[in-house]
Amino acid sequence: MIITNSCPVCQGTQFTHLTSCIDHTVSHETFNVIACTSCDFTQTSPRPNDSKLGEYYISDSYISHSNKATTLLDRIYLLVRRFTLQWKINLLLKYSNQNEINILDYGCGTGEFLKSCKEAGFKISGVEPSENARLKSSELTQIKILESLQHIDNQKFNLITMWHVLEHIPDFEYVLQKLKEKLSDDGILFIAVPNHKSFDSQHYDKHWAGFDVPRHLWHFSSSTMKKVLSKNNLNLIDICGMKLDSYYVSLLSEKYKSENKTTLKGYFKAIINGTRSNLKARKTGEYSSLIYIIKK
Repeated sequence: MIITNSCPVCQGTQFTHLTSCIDHTVSHETFNVIACTSCDFTQTSPRPNDSKLGEYYISDSYISHSNKATTLLDRIYLLVRRFTLQWKINLLLKYSNQNEINILDYGCGTGEFLKSCKEAGFKISGVEPSENARLKSSELTQIKILESLQHIDNQKFNLITMWHVLEHIPDFEYVLQKLKEKLSDDGILFIAVPNHKSFDSQHYDKHWAGFDVPRHLWHFSSSTMKKVLSKNNLNLIDICGMKLDSYYVSLLSEKYKSENKTTLKGYFKAIINGTRSNLKARKTGEYSSLIYIIKK
């Protein structure tokens, strides 16, 4: 295990314990979530060594890699994802004024988003570290999905996306810098991450599915993300909430509260709490997940 001794954002050495969460997906181990007392940047510590992280993704329950719907929750996830794909395409078109879009999806999973981009007429490229997900993505998109940024040539992209990926990356600032190098001068970077300052996070606390320890190494808020972007000389131009996430995350959180059991009462509570989270976020901006829209 790796124990954090210094904050990667401000190099502070003092931390406060926020909560302890169980890995409900794979290991059922307990992991601590801590926050830097200087800048509030929040992380999982201790966390698995980088060489061991892959073991915490090996499960049919990790649906973004397995793509298998074995439960009602899985089917809900896949249904929501189909709806969200077109919403994401529309969001990209809203912020891009390019006649020809050349997009890189970093952490593309099993490739459904890239397939939608291809159908929309975009020129697509993808990077996915997971071999299993990478093979599925290559088959779906009919292009070669690369294992890492090192395998990309000197090509530039006018759109780069990271959908719920940054929180998984041990050397996330290094990757941000590499993506910045791949971004064209007028390009836009979209980063979506869970927001641990949302109402649903505060409500569910240690059961909040958005913590997803230990796969989520870092836990962002709008204030800490702004600090990360500023440190890496990236310019934030807008923030957009992902309203459907509050419902799915609340459904998972209710399942975790009930020792991995789904109940009709749990579904009802999740709908109520997902709605409460979105209503509160209309005033605060603290949606369950946030998309950061960024330029160089």
